[in-house]
Parts: sequence; structure tokens; C-alpha cells
Amino acid sequence: MAESIHKLPGDGLRINHYPMAARGFFRKYRTLTQWLLVATFFLLPFVKINGLPAVLINLPDRRFTFFGLSFWSHDTPMLFFVLAGFSLGLLFITSVWGRVWCGWACPQTIGIDGIFRRIETLVEGNYIARKKLQAAPFDKEKIIKKATKWFLFFLISMLVSHTFYAYFTGAGSLASMTLSSPSENLTTFYIVNATTLIILFNFGWFKEQLCTVICPYGRLQSVLMDEDSLVVAYDENRGEPRKDRKRSSEENGDCIDCYKCVVVCPTGIDIRNGIQMECIACTSCIDACDDVMRITKRPEGLIRYESENGLKGEKTIFWKIKTYIYLGLTLLSFLGLFLYVLNRSELDITALRAQDDPYQILSTSEDKTLIANHFTLNLRNQSSQEMEVDIIRTGEMEGSEIEIIVPTLPEIIPPGESIKNHIFIKFSKSVLGKKSSRHFKLQIMTKSESVTTQYIKEISLVGPI
Repeated sequence: MAESIHKLPGDGLRINHYPMAARGFFRKYRTLTQWLLVATFFLLPFVKINGLPAVLINLPDRRFTFFGLSFWSHDTPMLFFVLAGFSLGLLFITSVWGRVWCGWACPQTIGIDGIFRRIETLVEGNYIARKKLQAAPFDKEKIIKKATKWFLFFLISMLVSHTFYAYFTGAGSLASMTLSSPSENLTTFYIVNATTLIILFNFGWFKEQLCTVICPYGRLQSVLMDEDSLVVAYDENRGEPRKDRKRSSEENGDCIDCYKCVVVCPTGIDIRNGIQMECIACTSCIDACDDVMRITKRPEGLIRYESENGLKGEKTIFWKIKTYIYLGLTLLSFLGLFLYVLNRSELDITALRAQDDPYQILSTSEDKTLIANHFTLNLRNQSSQEMEVDIIRTGEMEGSEIEIIVPTLPEIIPPGESIKNHIFIKFSKSVLGKKSSRHFKLQIMTKSESVTTQYIKEISLVGPI
């Protein structure tokens, strides 16, 4: 393990690093993954499912839409399952595959390697040209290239910030605000521009320092990983001793000390020094080393995905008690989320007995005693459309001498809103039979865009013994 962070030398000044572009098996699939994730990020706010944005986090209205399903502020307990599932899933992935998240799916890595570094290479050239340009005095060529690069950085930062904000307002609303005067939407104007500057600073200048200095994930890997976790590692037994003119070729290892693995590393470390905190498992060193091995006609895999036990020639055991626990808790979290969504109805019904007497005797005669029960009925529309709600009064109820009185129904409930109703149920004491109570199924009907749905809420009718 390195004794100090590579990007922070003793004098505290930053070491500017210009990694060479790697090519190979992993680079090809990392590029495909990056473009897929970037395309998903930019297109998702414009995709609509059931007339709603695929993802919308509407904080002012406390309305959240995810792939055709609408959730509201009272669905906050669902976040426990979401956060637990992703957190425990990250623990499971790290314990088995190391920092594969950092190298393949982290937004910081995708932004730097998939977007901004490509723009930098397009404008300033390859890593050698960028080094020379940085060291050159400010002449016309340097000013034009630097200005062009930062202008393109600013444009892509604006695009990213606007897309990011579209997840909170909706693409249509953001487009109308963008085309209108900033004075009409000052809060949005300030937020989007502040986000643009943060993105520009982070991806344009701060770059890999976020991974090596700020992000705590690299510092947690020593806790989450063990000797059986897969990491990007250098096979010292096969590579050492490195090429030396003083030794014969038979005494040298496979490593020719070309430093290509260091040149392509986005954080500038030497993977041959062992597992280091700055390594983000981007696999660039693997592709670079395999390319050299092919040229020198030696077996590939001098740097490869391997565990510490695998490097020692011992058996790697991926599935152990810790791994099963992480995986089990992750699956339980997502199962809880699935059941929560599955059992969630578009109309939430709460029926509570009113705070007055449990029952009231309205009239008494020789052949009939008439009783009334008072309930408070809370109805919440959890769908994305307004719905008309009413109580179903069936012929069976009339035959059983049960009458429901709801002065305020039918009523229309807007999306995400709730209404409170007082309902009175009148019935003959004979309905209860020999007991003082009886279960009764309250039937509620909703109409929403010509779709009729029926719900049943079970309540208890009570009377004198």
C-alpha cells in the first residue's frame, strides 16, 4: 500500500496527470457501458409511461413518479427498502468484485472518462500533446485550444445540469422555463446555473481528486474486501524480477518495466506496488499490459482481475458466510420493496369509529330496534389521475336492513389528495343476530378515465347485547 496519496505530494501542490487512452477488451465494454448509461441519463426525462415522465421527483408537490407508478410523501417508508437494497447491494458487490462500481458505473468516472476527457482529447490531442500544451507558454494556439475546450466543457455542463434539473420539474416544464425570461423563474435560473458551475469545476478541473481525496468509498474497501475479493492486481510472482540489461532474459520476469500501466492509469498510480486506495478498478492497466504481452509474445494476464489468494496460487472462495449475509439482506430489501408496491392500491382507505358512543339506538318498537354506527372514512387518492369516489349501496344491503348515509359522496379526489367523510350506518338489531357485533364489508367504487374499480373495506357493526 502506498504511504501517501499520489495526487497529494509533500508540498501539497496538485500533480497534473494526463492518462493515455487504453485500448482492449475491457476498454471496449467500458465504453459501451458508459454510452449506455449516458444515453439513459439524457433520455430518461423525455420518456413517458402511461402519460407520465419515466422518472419525476416533484419535491414542491411531494409527488414522485417512477416508471408509470406515482408515489407521494406518505410513501416515504418505501425509501427504507430502496436505500437498504442499494447500500447492501454495494456491500455485496464490493465484497465479491471489489471496486467494480467505481470503474464501471460511478457517475464521476463516467463523466470524466466518458465525456470530458473525450472532449479534451478532441481539442488538445492525445496525452503527449496535452502535456506539451500545458507546459508551453501562452501563445495563440494555446489560448485558442484552452478557450475552445473550456467553452465545450461549459456547454456540456449546462446540458448535464438542465437534464439533471428535468428530473425534478419534468422536461416540458423545464423547456418552457428555459425559453422564457429568467426573471420569471429566478429560483430555477439560479439553481441550474449554480449546478452548471459545480459540474464544470468538478469534471473540468477537480476530476480524479474527488475519488482520491473526498470519496470515502476507497477508504472503506479495506473493511469490505478480504483476500478472496476480486481486484485489479499485478502478478508479482510472474512479473518479477523486471527486465534488466544486467540479467539474462531467462532470469527476467514477464514485466518489461515499460510503465504503460502507469501511463494509462487515470489516478496515476503504479499497480505493481500492490492494492492502493486510489485504484478505481477501471481496468485500463489490464488492457495496456495485455497489449504489451501480445507484442512481446508472452501470456496475457500479468495484470488481471484476481484475488490475493489467487495470486498466491491458493483457491479463491467467493461464497462465504459474509457474502451470503450481504446477498440475503439485499434480496430481502428488494423483496420488501416489491411487496410494498404490489400491495399498494390506488385508493388508500382508512375507516375509524368516531369518537362518540360506539353505537346509538335510534328507535325501539316491539318488532324492531334501529341502531346507528358512526365512522370516519379517510380516502386518499394515490394514483396519478383524479378519481370519483362513492359508496356502493347494493340490493343485498336493503334486504338485510342496512342503510348507509354519506352526505358528501360521491366526490372527486385530485391526485395525491385525501378527503375525510363521516358515514352513518343504520341497521336493525336483528342484523347482529345473537351477538353484539358483526363484520360488514363496505364497498367503495372509484371512476377514473372511464375505468371503474371496486374496493372492499371490512368494518365492525356493534350494538347492545
